[in-house]
Amino acid sequence: MAEIRYESILVEQALAREYASEMEKALKGMGGLNDIKPLIRNFESEFAQYIGVEHAIAVNSGSDALKMVLLAAGVGSGDEVIVPDLTYQAVALAVFYCGAKPVPVDARKDDLQMDPALVQEAVNKKTKAVIAAHMFGRPCDVKQIGKVCRDNKITFIEDVCQAESSRYKGRMLGSFADMAVFSFSYYKPLSSCGGGGGMVVFNGNCGNRVRHWLEDWRNDDELLKLGQRFAPMAFMDLVALRVKLSHIKKIIQSRQQIKALYEKSLGKIEGLTIFKDRPETESVAQNFVVCCKQRDQLADFLTAQGIMVQKPYLSLHQMAALKRNNKKNFPVSEWYSATALHLPLHSFMNQDKAKKVIECISSFFDGNIS
Repeated sequence: MAEIRYESILVEQALAREYASEMEKALKGMGGLNDIKPLIRNFESEFAQYIGVEHAIAVNSGSDALKMVLLAAGVGSGDEVIVPDLTYQAVALAVFYCGAKPVPVDARKDDLQMDPALVQEAVNKKTKAVIAAHMFGRPCDVKQIGKVCRDNKITFIEDVCQAESSRYKGRMLGSFADMAVFSFSYYKPLSSCGGGGGMVVFNGNCGNRVRHWLEDWRNDDELLKLGQRFAPMAFMDLVALRVKLSHIKKIIQSRQQIKALYEKSLGKIEGLTIFKDRPETESVAQNFVVCCKQRDQLADFLTAQGIMVQKPYLSLHQMAALKRNNKKNFPVSEWYSATALHLPLHSFMNQDKAKKVIECISSFFDGNIS
């Protein structure tokens, strides 16, 4: 097993006693498992306050949240949804689930976020929504993308699954669009012990529809229309999240320290590209992305040193379902796919381990670091 890993259980180990205490307290206050609803409502209220919005909804996963906001927005057969090419495949799959077509657009090279100019170019009469996924913890340009959506009267959805707790001009991501979705899987700053997701819906009628889908599981006709049973957040995920939310400032601080250490040292290495926050943004890293021409050799070298690294997952335009009919060029996406590497960065990461990562990378580039 790698000595320095991309994900870590350190935060779970540190909070184990609090998990047990919170679980015992919750169970003693329940007369049956159906009594979980007040606990969910309490978390939703706390999370909404944290994001700076009026209401939030806790669901089973970020993927389910994406499907539900698209359905609530009326996305269906014959519609198109503009999405970033650099994002997790679940974004495209959620669009396919609704019977619509995902339309990927390329990223800006300086921050790897979807390019607002290309979003504007992709809009047509079939465009029903835009999913602005904030990638690698960094905010995309919600101001310009939101303007495109408003000008063209299409639904603006923020995918905050990889950027929870990050900010744009001082405001939390998830507070800018018509709807927003979150994931609380294990490697996020605010994470459960397994799954869990959330959403923000500013339209009351849409929010009520989502609540109905989560709570009315006996209606056969409705379930057949939806094509699946949507579930609320699980009890253990709820317990972990409520505990972590009370420690979120310390969790974020621990990640920011490692991020700053990486930026200061790795930014000096010639031949290695790193990405820093734009002046109007503040990102909470969920990983640390670097790019270099010798990516594969660097990955092998670091792995041999006991450092777990990850290569990018497939860009959307490379998916078989989109590749056949896509004639666009994606130069930034393809550059990232060929050169990017994700370095270990997690909550409560030991700085000595981060320094070892830096030292090994410096060694690989023949010590080009001062």
